[in-house]
Amino acid sequence: MAIKTIIANVPPLTKSLMTAVISFSLAAYIYVYRLRSEADIDTIPLNICPFIGLIPGFAFYAPWTLLTAFLYEDNLLSLLFSLVVILFCGKYLERVWGSKELLKFIVVVGLTTNVITWVAILLTYYLSANDAYLYQLQINGMAGVFSGFLVAFKHLIPEYRIAIMGGKISIRVKNLLGVATLVSILSLVLFKAMVFYNLVNLGWLVAWVYIRFFKYQDGLQGDRSEAFAIQTFFPEFLHPIVLLISNTVYGILVKFRLCRPGPRSYHDVELGNLLNPIPGSARAEAERRRALALKALDMRLSHKGSSNNASQAASSTATTTAAAATSHEAPSLARPETILFDAETGSISKSSPPSSPVMTPFNSVTIPTHKD
Repeated sequence: MAIKTIIANVPPLTKSLMTAVISFSLAAYIYVYRLRSEADIDTIPLNICPFIGLIPGFAFYAPWTLLTAFLYEDNLLSLLFSLVVILFCGKYLERVWGSKELLKFIVVVGLTTNVITWVAILLTYYLSANDAYLYQLQINGMAGVFSGFLVAFKHLIPEYRIAIMGGKISIRVKNLLGVATLVSILSLVLFKAMVFYNLVNLGWLVAWVYIRFFKYQDGLQGDRSEAFAIQTFFPEFLHPIVLLISNTVYGILVKFRLCRPGPRSYHDVELGNLLNPIPGSARAEAERRRALALKALDMRLSHKGSSNNASQAASSTATTTAAAATSHEAPSLARPETILFDAETGSISKSSPPSSPVMTPFNSVTIPTHKD
């Protein structure tokens, strides 16, 4: 029953994405299985599918694999993990961003990450002259997209805590990307997982560039706030080095007229100046973040309040009946309710202003009496 409820509440794009990952992965599994069943006993074919996964040496003959590669997981464990991540992360982001914006984000991050990784492997082949980089490596999986999801969560809910193992271990959302990066480094050192390492680290960088400079939110393009600057993705002791590198890149882009220079603030001298500043951008950014926070709070309150709809309806019916029964006995003046919202606690309270005294012909005038 719980599984059916979870599936029923999944937005359409998340369902479609899960279906696509399952379909492409199963098709690749069938292809690899048939290839191995028809192979000689002495030869063991590689676990690659050149028609769905991105093989660097075959990409010119199958260019569609630049797009289909991130929808294909080459083993059952990674497939199950991907489905769980898509279910929960995609469900949240689709409700906050909408289906169209989430689809654009996934395509941009997934496609760009695959293209850059493919070009990097080609350069490695030309430098090493090792054919294994062309025909024995496969670029596939949603590691780059998932890394981009972590950047999106850092942008939306950076201080939210995720508790695991019954609350014994908790971690802030903004620190999850560091964990993913550490896992990718360990995979590169221990298992020589070069593709996984590239996908994870290129994925979060592409996602940051897209959200920072190109994504529209509430009429604003990008997010140039200090809380989302590039150095915030690194430990504090690396901030000066990151700022130096980013300022150098920015200066080169401006020199070759690849971006428009903007006025520099006391802190924002890095890649945040790629676009012309919007007048009042600081205030507009604050308003945008406040609107996002209120939207998330409204979603949470509406979710909590859905379970009380029946009791509220019954209470409303009883109140209406009582009012109808007493309306013929004595007239009364309706007092407007003031709805108060506490942004600190997220609570909503109702209060009525004090009623003003009602003047009637019998108490408005006092007639003095005199005795002769």
